[in-house]
Amino acid sequence: MTEQARDQGVRAGIIVRILASAYDLTILFGVTMLLVGIPITISVEMFGMTPPKWLQGLLFLTVVAAYFIGFWVKGGATTGMRPWKLRLAMLETGDPLTPFTASIRFAGLLITWLALAMTLWYIATKDTGHFLFFVAASIPALSMLVMFLSKDKLALHDLLSGSTVYRLKLK
Repeated sequence: MTEQARDQGVRAGIIVRILASAYDLTILFGVTMLLVGIPITISVEMFGMTPPKWLQGLLFLTVVAAYFIGFWVKGGATTGMRPWKLRLAMLETGDPLTPFTASIRFAGLLITWLALAMTLWYIATKDTGHFLFFVAASIPALSMLVMFLSKDKLALHDLLSGSTVYRLKLK
């Protein structure tokens, strides 16, 4: 049996990863509106039944998790990563992510994004003296610091999952 040739690339920097995240967030807005927002609105308007908040949140989280984990496992990149020629692989072997590894990566990424959103909320409400502001701001700041300082350009969710983002070399 012959081995398949692997794509060659370099580790992706922070700017291109942020740009890809912006693409993904834009796409996710539309996807969650279609798969979560519209069904909930129909449920309320046509049937007069409002699903419990926990169920709405669970549905939203399920759609977002399926988007990231599905794309990472199936093709090595989300739709937002593809225009930037970004791919995910295991750090040590270069193999594709398994569903378990992708789930760990998603959990780490979710924690970082939620902490960033909480930080922005505290800044917007001018409640930056709150202890939780410090805790929330520390998580994304630590992730960025690790990424800047490490030679492998790994964020916290990369370290947790043992994965890396690389940019394909142009042929």
